[in-house]
Amino acid sequence: MKRYFLIIGLIFIFIIVAIVVATNMQSNDTNDEFFAYVKDSSLILWNEKNNEKTVLNSNFDISKRMFLDIYFNYSFDKTKIIYPDNISDNYADLRYVTVDNISEESSQLIDEGILLYRVVKNGIVYIKDMDLYYYNYSNKQVIAEDIMDFVVSNDKNTLYYLLENGDVYQVLLDNLSGVKILSDVDGFNVYGNIVLSYIKENNLLSLYIDDELISDKVVNILGTEEDVLYFTRYEGLLTNFETSEDFIDLNSNVATYRYKDGKVTRLGEGILNLDNSFTNANTDEYLVLGKYNGTNFDISFYNQKEDYVFSLGNTDKYDIYGYDDATKTVYYQGADDLFYQATLSDKKLENIRLIGENIAIITKENNNIYYIENNTSNLYLLQDEENVLIAENIKDWFIIDNILYYIKNNEDKLSLSCYQCNMQEITNIDSFSNINNQIFYFADTYLKDDVLHGNLYTVINGVNVLVDDDVIVSYGVIHLNY
Repeated sequence: MKRYFLIIGLIFIFIIVAIVVATNMQSNDTNDEFFAYVKDSSLILWNEKNNEKTVLNSNFDISKRMFLDIYFNYSFDKTKIIYPDNISDNYADLRYVTVDNISEESSQLIDEGILLYRVVKNGIVYIKDMDLYYYNYSNKQVIAEDIMDFVVSNDKNTLYYLLENGDVYQVLLDNLSGVKILSDVDGFNVYGNIVLSYIKENNLLSLYIDDELISDKVVNILGTEEDVLYFTRYEGLLTNFETSEDFIDLNSNVATYRYKDGKVTRLGEGILNLDNSFTNANTDEYLVLGKYNGTNFDISFYNQKEDYVFSLGNTDKYDIYGYDDATKTVYYQGADDLFYQATLSDKKLENIRLIGENIAIITKENNNIYYIENNTSNLYLLQDEENVLIAENIKDWFIIDNILYYIKNNEDKLSLSCYQCNMQEITNIDSFSNINNQIFYFADTYLKDDVLHGNLYTVINGVNVLVDDDVIVSYGVIHLNY
């Protein structure tokens, strides 16, 4: 049972990591854009550049949908394409082809029954039967047995793995030399060049770098920027979280810390929100922290340049959606449930302006501020004089090459259009996705043998282009670097 939960946990962790890492992979440039999809019983690779379709597997088991997308990738130097040959019970048989010779016949088997893998500089590392392997596209070698977890450094040349006894090992992949670097830990990860381990105590974490304690009573790790680590620490005396009052105390009695250049700095009380389109922790002069104690709200600003913090005190400005450091503008929801913007000046908010009410999302894209009304799903552009209605009844929207595209609900179908452009509206869309800043959608879908099929289209220069017909919808389309 322990291993069952470990497998599920590893897969979900890997999905999160893969999305981040794959888009930042250091590799040679290529003008080819490869996408994969499933048609009939064939796994097909589509080269958008020359519209060439290649069957990677003509006997693909279409009954196994789970986690297909996480197994596609380039090799580190982009000379090879790694893909799943089949998937069964969360395990995949992996193969690869070279980019200059893509065919089913030329593919090479890596191994069978792989749980997950990561690309490294000269090969891949993967888990099979809970053992860790290194494969250099010609030979495989067991690195460790009965592992609990593993991560790879940003430069893809160093491997770290965790054993069941809590020991962490470092392996240099150029010569496969390994050494134990940590003991008695419950988990670990690599952030930039920081190898961070933790021990769970009373539902909180004690963080270590090497054998140095960075902080105890850590609630969570907020995020990292290169070799900078942010985390929230519980400042109270609570030892266990069992009641609703405990969780209120946990939310209100916390502070945000930063680890940088070997130094831990307390930024201030409250939780730092890095997960929004306004904040750039590398360049912003002010970072915003907020906390709620069940009755009152407290918003603080930390000045990174001069290393001080000030608070607005108990305030009715209780939910900051974003702070735009470039214009020193705060976007927030007030205690009256209305939404406002204000300018941060002399440690207080001035020039308060009502934006609207019942707003679901406020976000910054290409130096413009957009929001969606919760009750109407209308999309607006926020301007100083008045808010501009872009479209009504929006399903989703995204900006590609400085053009704002939006998907609208249209009875039982969807439609695609764009703002201030010459594109003709595309209608009768059944489902859609935005993959690697490219729009794909299915139309004319139908059921065959209880499997949903449809025609797969993409949008190129504002024109819809048929990729293929009778594609299996549940697999969607997968970008190679996903």
